[in-house]
Amino acid sequence: MLVKQQVLINVYYWMPDYNNVLQEFMWGTEDVVPEYPKVHKFLNYWHHNIDAVISEVLVSHATSRHFRSVDWQSHLPEH
Repeated sequence: MLVKQQVLINVYYWMPDYNNVLQEFMWGTEDVVPEYPKVHKFLNYWHHNIDAVISEVLVSHATSRHFRSVDWQSHLPEH
């Protein structure tokens, strides 16, 4: 049974034009926990279509107050 929960994603990233400024993007959605298919789809889209390089991704969901840090940069090839 798929259980959707409210998920909050914090993406810390570097823009090519401002490589000395770490920026943050926050996004909230409902997703299947713990697989996070929407989150994976979003991060794959970001990697393939946006010039910003992801530094760190924090994912949390409504039933937990714990943050799970994911190092996406090591899983994705360089631009």
